Amino acid sequence: MEIVRVPLLNANENELELVEVMVAVGDEVQKGDVLCTVESTKATFDVEAPAAGVVREWPAREGSRVEVGALLCVLTATADEAYELGAEDAAKAAESGEFRATRKAKELAEAHGLNLSEAGLTGVVRERDVRALLGQPKAEGAQTSDEGAAGARRVRLGDLKVRKNAEQMVMYGAGGHARVLIDMIRQGRPDWEILAALDDGRTPPMDVLGVPIVGSSAELTALRQAGVRLAALGIGAVTDNARRSGLYQKLVDAGFHVPNLIHPDASVSASVTMGLGNQIFAGAVVSATVRLGDNTIINSGAVVSHDCEIGSHAHITPGAILAGNVKVGAGAVVGMGVTVYLGVTIGEGAMIANGVHIMSDVAPGEVIRASR
Repeated sequence: MEIVRVPLLNANENELELVEVMVAVGDEVQKGDVLCTVESTKATFDVEAPAAGVVREWPAREGSRVEVGALLCVLTATADEAYELGAEDAAKAAESGEFRATRKAKELAEAHGLNLSEAGLTGVVRERDVRALLGQPKAEGAQTSDEGAAGARRVRLGDLKVRKNAEQMVMYGAGGHARVLIDMIRQGRPDWEILAALDDGRTPPMDVLGVPIVGSSAELTALRQAGVRLAALGIGAVTDNARRSGLYQKLVDAGFHVPNLIHPDASVSASVTMGLGNQIFAGAVVSATVRLGDNTIINSGAVVSHDCEIGSHAHITPGAILAGNVKVGAGAVVGMGVTVYLGVTIGEGAMIANGVHIMSDVAPGEVIRASR
């Protein structure tokens, strides 16, 4: 049995919105299948199945607020496997016996005068279930994935003009973080051409700041084989640095060179040493003999003082200030406006909430929510 719980996306938020539910009780899923999408004030996150199995419980309603750590669903290897929940989880699961429908399903049913409670549907009723009842393959006027608002055709991989030995780049991601990087590259490295973007969303837009979105990460290998050499990770993932680490590795495994990106308005000492894939945003200060690993983010206005060490995949968020000789472990997140005292060590995977003053070491994986 696998119990899937509401993830922690932000140390400052104890609740998330359950934006969309992709499965219903009784559905069979594979490891990595998206179960639902949750959203904080900073990010949207797809919750994936940790293992293959059958969905046995789903108490939360689409569109509701769900508490971090609360039961999202139960997965068992078979549909008849016995399992037992703790008292709190069992109470939540008891709610799943109610008839439920997603917002879109309800709106569509109401528009056509369909009474869902009498339709004989079970589990979570979704928009596609209602369309099946109505005999509608898709919404009227809906666009295909290759069609824009004015009927413009989506640019596909075969349409790209890859030039031999040119400094052309693919942007992996198409959200806010990607837009910031595109601006950064256009200002700081106008000699690089951002040839295309990739987005793993279900309905990606046609482009991001004029860069055509040509498909999902499934196209990475084909782009590299076509001769595109450079790649940038345009997915910030906010506090989910384990995910960001995996996405970065996907670029490396595909054979791309992931260069360091430094905004022209950042101040980076000549004695700084860094690996690959680091992103240093506008207004950041990275001082003498700082060492950065791979795929770190030093966000806008952050200060990393002399002799600091920042581990791979760590994120120093906007306005954070690190005094000299601070060590930040791999995958850690230092929140906005945090101050860290001289010589403090922040362990791998630790997460520090916004505005906290850190005067002593933080253990690996620790979440700091209050002043320390």
